Amino acid sequence: MNETINLLLNHMSIRRYKDKPIDRETVDTIIKCAQMAPTSSHFQAYTIIEVREQSKKNMLSEIAGDQTWVTKAPLVLLFCADLNRGKKYFKETDKEVFSNTESYTVAVVDASLAMQKAYIASESLGLGGVVVGGIRNDVEAISKEFKLPDMVAPLFLLCLGYPDEIPGLKPRLPQEEIHKINFYDDVKQDQLINEFDETVSKYYMERTNGKINDNWTSRCGKALMAKNRDSVGTFFRKIGLLKK
Repeated sequence: MNETINLLLNHMSIRRYKDKPIDRETVDTIIKCAQMAPTSSHFQAYTIIEVREQSKKNMLSEIAGDQTWVTKAPLVLLFCADLNRGKKYFKETDKEVFSNTESYTVAVVDASLAMQKAYIASESLGLGGVVVGGIRNDVEAISKEFKLPDMVAPLFLLCLGYPDEIPGLKPRLPQEEIHKINFYDDVKQDQLINEFDETVSKYYMERTNGKINDNWTSRCGKALMAKNRDSVGTFFRKIGLLKK
């Protein structure tokens, strides 16, 4: 164990923040750390937009399903997959390549890795935060509001601030379920998932004083059906991020 491992093992989403601003030096450090994330072939196929205007935060919150922490977080960062930059400036390229699934995947992975670096850096500096994917409920509206050019797509927010809550650790799948050796071994999968369902059910019962009685497979299934977001693919094709 060391300080970094301890930080990673005690990660929890923070949605309530103290009324305390984040100074400019701290924000710049967070962005610099994000930029040091691994990036495929040095493409750096992402853009981070710092959302300062309260009206924009309010819009993002509403689109995400009235997630009020978006309006109250001292720092809100919008992470976008960005192939526009490469399409404009990479030399000796077939422009059609930028719309294939591989390029799209690279941009999404690059943005995700950058966000994770920013998140870890923030936590090491005493901040807490939450990733908000609910903005994909209306990617077209966000694209217009933030004047995103073609080939740039909003993916998620990282909301950050000084924690005003300690919600506790949420259980993860058994390590044996997500860590395989040499091949995809699912012999014990039914047992492991059933046991995890029981763990998650107990977690929600205790955390909510019995108000939520749900397990992992049920809760995730309902969440998936509640936000399938078919319009995301349609819009990504419209802006050229994916082939039609």
